[in-house]
Amino acid sequence: MIHGMYNDGIIKKRILIVDDDEEMLDLLQLFLQKEGCSTMVSLNGKNVMEMIIQDRPDLILLDIQMKGVNGEDICRQIKSNNDLAQIQVIICSANANISLISTQCGANEYIAKPFELKTIKDICHRC
Repeated sequence: MIHGMYNDGIIKKRILIVDDDEEMLDLLQLFLQKEGCSTMVSLNGKNVMEMIIQDRPDLILLDIQMKGVNGEDICRQIKSNNDLAQIQVIICSANANISLISTQCGANEYIAKPFELKTIKDICHRC
């Protein structure tokens, strides 16, 4: 799904950031907006499926360990829904088992926390 281009020719993407760390949300949102992406955020993950169905992001940066909500379960719901399965899901977590968890829930990629913003940029432009 292409929503537009910005000046260096990289496809502008609609990115949903789901993380219960407000500082992380703010940092990623500001960074991705400067990169030319359109961003949406969810601080608690509780309403994330409604946001995904309504707004159809191109890419989701999804924390797996949030208060009261399991990002792994959210990823499984996305990937098991034929209308949503094409959305790229990138798991972002400090969990030591991030590789295994990402594979088991069907995520497209993962990023281990802490990470460099360049890693986010590279993955977002690649996916």
